[in-house]
This record gives sequence, structure tokens and C-alpha cells, in this order.
Amino acid sequence: MKIKEYIDKSKTKTWNPQTLPDNVWKSNWPFAYLDFKDNFEDLHHEVENLPEKFWVDHRAKDKIGSYSHRGWQSVTLHGISYDKTEHFDRYGFETEAEASYIWTEVCEYLPAVTSFLKNLEYSKYSRVRLMKLAPQGYIMPHTDGSSRVFGPLNIALNNPKGCDFVFENYGVVPFKAGRGVFPDIGNTHAVYNNSAVPRVHIIVHGEINPKLMAEAVTTTYNGLHKRYI
Repeated sequence: MKIKEYIDKSKTKTWNPQTLPDNVWKSNWPFAYLDFKDNFEDLHHEVENLPEKFWVDHRAKDKIGSYSHRGWQSVTLHGISYDKTEHFDRYGFETEAEASYIWTEVCEYLPAVTSFLKNLEYSKYSRVRLMKLAPQGYIMPHTDGSSRVFGPLNIALNNPKGCDFVFENYGVVPFKAGRGVFPDIGNTHAVYNNSAVPRVHIIVHGEINPKLMAEAVTTTYNGLHKRYI
């Protein structure tokens, strides 16, 4: 299936939260989002100035025997090392503790981004990565688990016009610069950057600050439920 056709078909779908869930983790919400007030132009500019040597091709082996993608690169800010961008078991570790995650040397080049991330006040940070999708880059439809996978925080440093993250059954996820989204990546999803500008997001794994999730649930309901009114 051609990625543009898939994206266009998925964009015809929409999702609107009709009620506020008592427990969003046990709900069927495909995503929840919140908007940060930090200066994302400065954060994005800082990442743009990161030396190219730090960017590595992400999940290159997936092109053989798994879903396809093009123009997908990453840098690890918190993890095993800056160039180890996948799950710890891909590198021979049995547990995250054994992998000994650290804030990597790349953070020295990104003081404002690092400060922003630490101010999220997670009780524990797992993998934290920059993810870049090149112009005309794509990530073909896939799921990241056999059931609900809700929790990794995906924060847009920028999201150029023409770049869409879609869920097959729920439509476009409303990314924009400065917006963080908790997506359920157990649902089939895909990304296509149909623009001339690289898309750069941050993905944060860890033990979430509950205030962030509570704000995301309220923001999403208030922002999308009005479609029913």
C-alpha cells in the first residue's frame, strides 16, 4: 500500500471523546494531549544545531522482515548511550537496570532541551530520544504491541504542514509545535512527512508525572468534545 494513500484514507476518520474517563489507562482513548508553554522555537533551534554525527538511523533492521520506513533517525538523550536508540533487549541486556541508563553526552549540546525534559518531573526516566523524520520520510503502518500501549509521551519540537501521524481507525493526531501527545501505539498507526522540512519530536518513556496525564485528559476532552456541541 502506498503511504500517501494510506494516510489520506486514515484522515477521513475522526475521534471525539464523548465522556471523561475515570481512569484513562483503562479507557479506549487513542490519545491524550497537552500544550507546553516553553519556547519551542528555541528548543527546536538548539536541536537543529546538534552535530550531524550524533544522528543514527533508527531501527534499520526493520526494513528486513518487518515494517518499512525511510528517513527515520534518532539520538538518545537518556539511555544506554546516544547511539543505542532501541529497547535494551536489542543490545543483549535482560533488564533496564542492567543496561544502566544515563543522561548521555549529547545533553551537553542541548542544555535547554535537557532542562525542559527534567522539568517534566517524571519519577523515573527510561528511554528519552530525539526522533527525526526527513522530508518525504515515512513510517509504514504498524503496531508497537499486541494490546494497549498507552503512555510514551511524544512531544513535537516542530510539525511541518503536510506531516501527519495517523491512526488507522481514529484519524489524524493533532500534533503541533509544543504539543505533547500520549498515544496508544498498540493501535495501527503510520507517519508521513510530506513536506520539505525535517520533523523533530521527542519521545519520553518512564514513570509519568500524574499531573501531566491529568492535564492531558482535561485538555483533550475540552478541545475535542466541543465537536459534539
